Amino acid sequence: MEQQSELAKIKARIRALAAKTVDRGCSEAEAMAAAAKVGELLAVYGLTMSEVELREEACVQRRIPVLGTGRQALRWVFPAILRLCECRGWTDGRQDFVLFGLEPDVQMAEYLLAVVGRALETEEARYRAGPDYAARTQPPQAVLRSFRYGYADRVSKRLDAMAQEREATIAAQQAARAGTALVLVKQSIIQEKFRSLGINLRSVSATATVRDRGAYGHGAAAGGRVGLHTPVGGGAAGGALPRGRK
Repeated sequence: MEQQSELAKIKARIRALAAKTVDRGCSEAEAMAAAAKVGELLAVYGLTMSEVELREEACVQRRIPVLGTGRQALRWVFPAILRLCECRGWTDGRQDFVLFGLEPDVQMAEYLLAVVGRALETEEARYRAGPDYAARTQPPQAVLRSFRYGYADRVSKRLDAMAQEREATIAAQQAARAGTALVLVKQSIIQEKFRSLGINLRSVSATATVRDRGAYGHGAAAGGRVGLHTPVGGGAAGGALPRGRK
């Protein structure tokens, strides 16, 4: 604990030195001296400015209501979105998804929820209008549930593959510079700030019964068509999630 406390003091000192600029009233000589000292401290303690500044990032909590049948699929996709975006999250009541983490990560998670939700609405409408749905032998709701499970399973696997690819890239970068593991620092910050909320989460297990394998396959194919690589472009992503249809 003493070592962690000492490191926290060093990071605070680096931040204070980095704030010493000419724009803030320091002379050019003072600003140059502060910058040199920052570089020295970073080198001595094996830190990067990204890690130092990460401690100052604020965590945000965002509540996203999801109504209708779209929630059925999003509930299965939600854990994969959290893993990819490095957020904490939970469901609250019958309609709210709650996100917690660093603001850019929460924005990305909200964006993906919106993209996945809207794509499901479009793909399900297309499936309903097609010959395979018209020729169904199972009850409509059983067929549509199977479609949504297939969709959610495929999207979740794609998101997990993206998360694994990102982790492999980060691991390679860290090995190259032999620096402090920034991802572990980030995770500890989010965990620490989450504990301060005083929220106790509990896991709830659920099973999905696929009644129509054909509908499941159509849902999986639809999940493979969703564009998941579009970046967040300025501000909260994608607006409100769509209301699902029955």
